[in-house]
Amino acid sequence: YPAAFAQSVSGVPGLVRVPVATFHDDGTLLIGSSFLPREHLPYTGNQRDAIAAYAGLTFLSFIEVDLRVTRQLGVAEGADHVVDRVPTVRVRILPEKKWIPAIALGFHDVLTSIESGEAHHFGATYLVATKHFDIPWGLLRAGVTAGWGADRLIWDNSEFTGPFGGLSLSTGHLPWLSLLADYDGATVNAALRASLFKRLDITAGTIGFDSFTATLSYRFRLIR
Repeated sequence: YPAAFAQSVSGVPGLVRVPVATFHDDGTLLIGSSFLPREHLPYTGNQRDAIAAYAGLTFLSFIEVDLRVTRQLGVAEGADHVVDRVPTVRVRILPEKKWIPAIALGFHDVLTSIESGEAHHFGATYLVATKHFDIPWGLLRAGVTAGWGADRLIWDNSEFTGPFGGLSLSTGHLPWLSLLADYDGATVNAALRASLFKRLDITAGTIGFDSFTATLSYRFRLIR
């Protein structure tokens, strides 16, 4: 399921915006970048788009750490602008099996949340489950994700609050191309994802059907 092993625009394994419970193999390092539209960046006053760069590492087969750095575009030189850093930790509770979905816990923007920093725009605390299904004869491969995000647990959260979820669809004839749709707790989003050479993933779509978003990621195996 190529779509299950690619990054969302949030910089973690996911669909369009929402995370999935799927993890990369132990020893996987990935890098990538996303375009985030102003229409869904309230901390910019919905005035500026942003570019995010991210990196992630999966180790011990059940822990993933990620760091995303987001910079607003069009900020005047010398303006008081702080690049937003989002450290993330995800822990796999259960791997996916024949009759059991994968289940994971996620904590986004951990350090800023603990320190009660001002640049706390992408905090999230959630439980998510993902299950994949094959329809006979290779006609369709589907991945279903459902999760719940706390609006406040130890700290206030701003993303994936309440129920969220989504769906990925691909066919056996074009396994490298996937259709994605998700609900992130606030908006409905859709995208196409191309997974090429087993390493490169390109996702392009819309957030809320009123703005464009995209992400590109590349992964390496550090352990073979």
